[in-house]
Amino acid sequence: MLNGLLIILAPMFLGYLIKTKNTTLLHWINYSMMILLYIILFLMGFALGQLENLATQLPIIGISALTFAVCTQGLNMIGLISYDKFYPAPLKRSKTDIPSRWKSLLDSAKLCSMVIIGFLIGFFSKNWIALPFGTSTYALIILIFFVGLQLRNNGIGIREVFLNKRGIHTGLIFTITSLVGGVIAAYILALPITQGLAIASGFGWYSLSSVTINNAWGAAFGSIAFFNDLSREIVSLFIIPFFMTNYRSTAVGITGATALDCTLPIIQRSGGIEVVPLAISFGFITNILPPILLVFFSSIPI
Repeated sequence: MLNGLLIILAPMFLGYLIKTKNTTLLHWINYSMMILLYIILFLMGFALGQLENLATQLPIIGISALTFAVCTQGLNMIGLISYDKFYPAPLKRSKTDIPSRWKSLLDSAKLCSMVIIGFLIGFFSKNWIALPFGTSTYALIILIFFVGLQLRNNGIGIREVFLNKRGIHTGLIFTITSLVGGVIAAYILALPITQGLAIASGFGWYSLSSVTINNAWGAAFGSIAFFNDLSREIVSLFIIPFFMTNYRSTAVGITGATALDCTLPIIQRSGGIEVVPLAISFGFITNILPPILLVFFSSIPI
């Protein structure tokens, strides 16, 4: 967990130290962030396509992962939309700055297509192409560095980033609704409650949840956790642009732990720099809790 947080904090703070008024440089950074986003999504799909024995237990794994995704993300949506309704905080951008729904859908489709392309290439090249270890991590570090630079040069203060009241509230609502969704999914699938809570505790951090749960209960449950958390990232690509204008906590909250890494540039692109402090504050909560909750629930005898 500490290494994961350092990967985010170090480049972001380094970027924040750089102040520039060079508009050409800032425009180049914005363009580079979009390219890096496509690369990260492609690599995510590629890694999925190269998983071993993917088809063996796919039907059972798929049904279980879908059940967990519907229960946890469905309750997330209900809780977060209610919060946005009772405590609204629409974006301050003018209507002319907000893309149409069709354009948002097209943008989401483009992002998802990179995952699909990566999956197909990874699947059909499984035996003869392997990416260097840590490729996606290096791309992510550069991207987060650019985010920090943007924060500094758009007047966003450190206090506003790490002590964002709305981000804390969003994180608490997300955590509670996710765990309740895990209990409901476990009941539907006739699983022990502790397994349901453990699988729901990944919060979108599929690399952590899949390994932890695989060690506790085997590869099948590890795969369920992986696909459940991966689905959150895919769903976020569509949810973020559609909800960002009037339901910013919903748009950010549905992303879970990925608000601090892969979906952060999508959040920034859809809501502008003003929504980044909310995303980072929320992202810290949803990155600190999964290691604690996963270890706790997976260690309880069933």
